[in-house]
Amino acid sequence: MKNWRELLYQRWEPERSKYLSDLVASNDQVFSEVFNLFYSGQGHEAHRSGFILGQAFRKNPARLIPRIGTLLSSMKEPPHEWYRWMVLWYLSHCNYPPEYDGLVATFAFEELGRPDAKPALKNACMRLSEFICKRNPELIPEYELYLENIIDNERPTLVAKAKKQLATLSRYRK
Repeated sequence: MKNWRELLYQRWEPERSKYLSDLVASNDQVFSEVFNLFYSGQGHEAHRSGFILGQAFRKNPARLIPRIGTLLSSMKEPPHEWYRWMVLWYLSHCNYPPEYDGLVATFAFEELGRPDAKPALKNACMRLSEFICKRNPELIPEYELYLENIIDNERPTLVAKAKKQLATLSRYRK
């Protein structure tokens, strides 16, 4: 078996990516090493390990839940440029505990309000914000303001998603 660090640097065919994410999702030691590399790393290793972590979290969301507080603690001063995007993406794909809703909503709304945020990040933040608003309907008016801004200023794909989100929010109002 090759060292997982060596596999991070090779070209990723679908099978290699699946193999790595299965290994990370099922092996405690490898998971800890990859998580630490993402959490405290820089450059290419941090980016690649973050991508594999995302796949591992989708396969085994229970690995993410106990680390949410740790991940959120570095959101104000992220260790690398992909950190915020990846953490918000992880959270948008799992059912995390409600005690984090306020802090997660703050970070998601910040990214939605940034004109230079990448469309993929805004898409993840819209999915995450919908999940949060479903559990916390009092946040819907604030989220609607961000959606209206997206409708007025963003590319057509984000505008279409924002319009669908506005229609969906009416179901969550009490």
